Amino acid sequence: MTYRPLVQKRGARLSAPRTAFWLTIVVFAVLAALASLLVWQNYKASIETAEARALSSAQVVSAHVQWMMEASDQALQRIDAAIGEYPVGSSADTVADIETAVVNLPKGFQYSVYNRTGRLTYSSVPEAVGIDVSDRLYFQRLRDGAPIVVSRLLEERLSGEQVFVVARAIIRDGIFHGAASIAIPTKTMEGFWDLLQLGPRSTVALIRSDGWLVARYPKLEQSIDLSETPFFDNYLPGSQNGFYHNADTAADGLSRIVGYQAVDNWPLIAATSVAKSESLTRFWVGLGSSSLIAVPLVLLLGAGMLWILRLLRSDVEQRKTLEQALEKNNFLMREIHHRVKNNLQAVSSLVRLQPLPLELKDDLSRRIAAMGAIHEQIYGADQFEHIDMAPYVSRLVNEVAESFPSNVTIEERLEPLRLGPDHAMPLGLAVNELVTNAFKHAFKGKAEGRLLIELTADDTTAFFAIQDDGPGYPSSQKKGLGTRLIDGFVGQLRGKLNIDASAGTRVVISFPLK
Repeated sequence: MTYRPLVQKRGARLSAPRTAFWLTIVVFAVLAALASLLVWQNYKASIETAEARALSSAQVVSAHVQWMMEASDQALQRIDAAIGEYPVGSSADTVADIETAVVNLPKGFQYSVYNRTGRLTYSSVPEAVGIDVSDRLYFQRLRDGAPIVVSRLLEERLSGEQVFVVARAIIRDGIFHGAASIAIPTKTMEGFWDLLQLGPRSTVALIRSDGWLVARYPKLEQSIDLSETPFFDNYLPGSQNGFYHNADTAADGLSRIVGYQAVDNWPLIAATSVAKSESLTRFWVGLGSSSLIAVPLVLLLGAGMLWILRLLRSDVEQRKTLEQALEKNNFLMREIHHRVKNNLQAVSSLVRLQPLPLELKDDLSRRIAAMGAIHEQIYGADQFEHIDMAPYVSRLVNEVAESFPSNVTIEERLEPLRLGPDHAMPLGLAVNELVTNAFKHAFKGKAEGRLLIELTADDTTAFFAIQDDGPGYPSSQKKGLGTRLIDGFVGQLRGKLNIDASAGTRVVISFPLK
């Protein structure tokens, strides 16, 4: 027996380190999760920035290329006009006209004019005159009927420079007479590359819509066909602009983020790419430099999170307790109103058993029913603070009408109005008295009648009006119990009562909403 306390104390001493150990594990797990989330968010932000830069750069290149193509096409049309009606190569006087037609071409662009056999007859490079391009695919397509063609990446036969060609057929009287072309050096892409500053391993390219490479910087030795790549299979068919991740670029195998934009009105796509490794350089540098600060902060945040979780857990428990109490109170309120309504029905039944005149019994029963309807409206809709008056008034009017055998047409113009119980009860009792008086006095001895019920409100005041087409309300008539009750109900509402008996009887109750 003397050893039991010692064993218990030892067990207590052993349990404390074990608890502290598992608590430490949990804390480090939370901190590791938080750190991982922060790293992932920074990584994702770097990738999204690279995606946005690739796409916006492609849009910039597309806009410039469109301008280049439009300028080249306009120059080709001016060359066509400068040649005139003569067959290509038949007049030596056209050289000056052609040079005038291409005077506004960008620097480095070269023009050429070929006859129907593909022999170069006019050129901005005089030593190139006489070269035969009949084996070029773009010339063959023009000869076969294409009006204008953009070539894929080519190598000039004289200088060896890489270019792509925009060529237009020269047609006279429906017959092919030759072609005019503008050779655009692919070095133009280098200017875009320098301007965009996407990184040393980035690329700027122009691709024909059939997949052939038209121009690229850094340049390739020859054109390549990209029509079988995921870009043409998966991305371009779905949208004319966007970006995608290319894990293995066809030209050099590097992983890049590629932005693309179709060139308006031309069968070309501008594509710019950012090397994925370069887009993450700033991320890795930032991660390394901020880790010394981030780790202590993460530890503090982890401790703070544990404290906040404790507060939140306590708050949730308190809110749960409050919600349960509120639900219990609502249930009790519903039960109270339900029992009050049942008690009023019991009172109405007792009134019916009393040896009173039938008319007095009916009046008392209707008044008691009007009070019970308020409680039924409250517990039926769980509206303890505000009551929707339109259905309540409509119900009272129809219940009174059913108790009088008459052929009266009732027209209701009831706007939505929500009142508290302190206003709803006296207004409902006043409505009951006014409708009852109308059926008792206005339609007595009449085969049919008309009763108009209105409920309206503005920002500050509510209005209830009842109008009948009876004989009118004599001002000299002695006030009965119903009239005195109406005055009392209007007083509870702090309202005003207005009676107009010039054409039938119109009674208006107005009262403030606040």
